[in-house]
Amino acid sequence: MRVKIQQASLRPYKRILVTSDIHGHGYLLKRLLKEAAFSREDALMIVGDMIEKGPGSLDTLRYVMGLAEQENVFPLMGNVDLWRLSLLENDSPENQADVISFSRTAEKWWGSSIVGEMMHEMGLDMERDGEMPGLFKMLRKHFAKEMDFIRNLPTIVETEAFLFVHGGLPHERLDELKGTDPYGLLKNDDFLNKGLSFEKWVIVGHWPVALYNPDFMQHGPVIEKDRHIISIDGGCGVRGDGQLNLVITDWQGAEFSHLSAADKPEIRAFSAQAPSAAAHNIPYHDPVVELVEKGEKWATVLHRGYQMQIPLHFLQGDESQWRCYNLTDYRLPVQPGDVLQLIFEHDGIAYCKKNDVCGWYEGRYQKIKEKEQ
Repeated sequence: MRVKIQQASLRPYKRILVTSDIHGHGYLLKRLLKEAAFSREDALMIVGDMIEKGPGSLDTLRYVMGLAEQENVFPLMGNVDLWRLSLLENDSPENQADVISFSRTAEKWWGSSIVGEMMHEMGLDMERDGEMPGLFKMLRKHFAKEMDFIRNLPTIVETEAFLFVHGGLPHERLDELKGTDPYGLLKNDDFLNKGLSFEKWVIVGHWPVALYNPDFMQHGPVIEKDRHIISIDGGCGVRGDGQLNLVITDWQGAEFSHLSAADKPEIRAFSAQAPSAAAHNIPYHDPVVELVEKGEKWATVLHRGYQMQIPLHFLQGDESQWRCYNLTDYRLPVQPGDVLQLIFEHDGIAYCKKNDVCGWYEGRYQKIKEKEQ
């Protein structure tokens, strides 16, 4: 697999809609496109990672394939898409065993895996048939259309004002990138912190934007106007508090707005709450904490010198190494009547999301019935 660059003109379209990292949550994409009133007058860019880490990878992939039959829809390759394709093209017994093992774990974590979904559709069972000789050859034959679709996805889409790529670019000299190994462009971790700037807007996914802020758990797109970079991965499927983002702009990138969708119940706040003056964020890629005190429901920990309380069930590990993943002690600013997304409740306190930002709400609230939403 080599870097493939697609040229496209977005000038004819009224709006440009951009999403990434759907990760098997096609129903959230459908919800966002309906909310945005997506039509043939718009262009839709899907910046990779359509599969895995969600409940419906095969359905999501086929939904995107159906969308891509329209000339105004532009899907791209993601690192997970390439990774899964590459593994399914490797028939060694060792690789098959590793893929089946991962797929079993994925089904425990996310409820599904694309290999498991493929096998189920063929009437196969992962436990019974996971070691079947020639299994991947069978899957490639039965799902040739789906695998060909992934195989032919571009790495980069260049338009009049934009460069779309899943992970990031080292520079804008695309001729030097064409035909090279795509892996570094698809899995380009922590892209915003590499000090790069571009003439055209570079829109990427891959790295959940919540990892960029050490203080707040913020899941909305990060727009670096001076450097012409936009990072849009809302952590859908990767994080329990994540969301799927849909950025809306025009062909020139003159203005940006966004919509988001997540599978969380909503609550209506009855009490006012001021935001906390200071806050701290413990991300999943830097989880090690020092335990100060363990109570019945809460633990006091130190993370990079900052002391905070966390729910006891977030404390993982043992005396050799304690860890906490994806949590902030930020108190949300809330007014009576505000609608918040409820992530979880602990000790009578709600951990919520408001305007893409996660935090605690300690006031009174009521869950909103679906028909009210």
